[in-house]
Amino acid sequence: MPQDRSYFELARDPAFWETVRKSPVYAPVREYLLEKWEGYRDCVIPALKFSDYRKFFDSGERDSYEDSYYLRRRILIVASLLAVIYPDEPDYLTRLEDVIFAVSSEYSWCLPAHAANGLNDDPVCLDLFACETASAFGEISVLLGGRLSPLIRSLMKRETERRVIDPYLSGKKYWWLPAKHNWSAVCVGSTATAVWCFRPDLFMQLLPRFRYSMDCFLSGYGEDGFCLEGIDYWQYGFGYFLCYAEMERYVTGGKYDYFKDPKVRKISTYQQKVIINGHVTVSFSDGSRFSDVSPGVTHFLRREYGDEIELLQGDLTGFAEGCARYSLATRDIAWFDPSFGVEQVKENTVYRAEDAEWWIVKNPAYGFAAKAGNNDEPHNHNDIGSFIFAKDGKQVFGDLGAGLYTRQYFRNETRYKIINCSSLGHSVPYFGETIQKFGKEYRAKDVTYGDDAFSFDLSAAYGDEDLASFSRTFSVSPASVTVSDKFDWNGDAPAVERFMLWDEPTLVEGGFTVRGVNCRLKGKVAKTSVVPFEYEIHHAGGRTRTAYFVDAELERGADSFTLEITF
Repeated sequence: MPQDRSYFELARDPAFWETVRKSPVYAPVREYLLEKWEGYRDCVIPALKFSDYRKFFDSGERDSYEDSYYLRRRILIVASLLAVIYPDEPDYLTRLEDVIFAVSSEYSWCLPAHAANGLNDDPVCLDLFACETASAFGEISVLLGGRLSPLIRSLMKRETERRVIDPYLSGKKYWWLPAKHNWSAVCVGSTATAVWCFRPDLFMQLLPRFRYSMDCFLSGYGEDGFCLEGIDYWQYGFGYFLCYAEMERYVTGGKYDYFKDPKVRKISTYQQKVIINGHVTVSFSDGSRFSDVSPGVTHFLRREYGDEIELLQGDLTGFAEGCARYSLATRDIAWFDPSFGVEQVKENTVYRAEDAEWWIVKNPAYGFAAKAGNNDEPHNHNDIGSFIFAKDGKQVFGDLGAGLYTRQYFRNETRYKIINCSSLGHSVPYFGETIQKFGKEYRAKDVTYGDDAFSFDLSAAYGDEDLASFSRTFSVSPASVTVSDKFDWNGDAPAVERFMLWDEPTLVEGGFTVRGVNCRLKGKVAKTSVVPFEYEIHHAGGRTRTAYFVDAELERGADSFTLEITF
């Protein structure tokens, strides 16, 4: 895509879609969509049942309703893209209009988990997904225009105005308008897209409001450009920010250009920094341990910032999965640049993220990440001092990342009883019954960065006067990683050093082995045990998997401990 052509110019250009239809470089896109079509063309568009809707309020369970909700929107992506790529095939358009009719008839576009008034009758509620549905309808109206039935076009515009644009115009103070995380970027970016597609006369009038929320979103990042929510939320929140910023520049003829902001430039490099070994990512907070790189976003940023953006290995398939992000799916195709290749990921690199308080080391043999920070971060886990060690394309010492999203997962009184979010689920010690606590005051102090060492005090994370001091130091060399703890624990129960592993380890004299890695435990270790545990898989309907802890119980009075990882 030439840099001087915006997404909306391409979306309206039949020649571009002809290229997608005929060019070999887009064959993976066509094959992926046609494969998905085989499952979607004749399937029953799932009903959204009240019995599923109310489950969130009765038990906290979300997946029953959301699975059907997302499936409708995945069909929307596949049918609309096939309809624009293959304009002479009427079945795609017919299916598309059927699913648009179904989505337009939904009680609410807002998910039950985000419904402000619970089971009270309040269908017009602006959340992430209501706004995303509005932007999807807007983009479909641009992509297919007069090919759609006049009734369907009218229905899309009417429902988008009624459910999203008019409530936004009302001036209601939605909580997410000044949010410093993904909600502001997604909700406002999606609303702005819907406005541009259906009510372009309002865009410039609303521009100051749009920019206010986008500025709030950017303020949630430090100057280091790191996303505390994890890479999934960078792809989501920053992805919708990019959609908005590119559209705003186009609409204003370049008068407004977020891409000249140094912070946006820095945030744009986050993805390549947190992919540490193969496709392994830093899964702190509610991140995931593997990343599917969007070639469209990567290529777009490469055109903006040149060699500062690494051309990571991406995949032109998979964009119609999960929560069905329509705007990100279409940009995956439109922003893809066939002239770009893939570059080797930079190794022998150290990143010091001094605002996030993360430290990342990448070399040919392994990838490593550790964090300090505080225990009141976006999508927070109580995980100060946690670390990840990855080798041969796998996390060895890991981080569970996001758990199963339920009502309980997002309530502070229950969240930290869930293993993913509790410090008991991370590679940090516990002292008797004392574990890390939730709150901004529970934070690391005296954080020090070097090329081969990272250290800080984390005694405040536990909030227990019997823990007079506790410091942790990470040291690396090309062939080893060392974790060194020093503490003054005056409680009656012993201190236990805990390490989280994806694979079952084998205990040996003086330590353990796992995935070909040798781990020595140095200090006054009374006993070592392997503890298997079950955790719920993110968005998997309550299914679980087994992972493992190694617990090294220390002798009473021990004041230091060292883990040495070699391979």
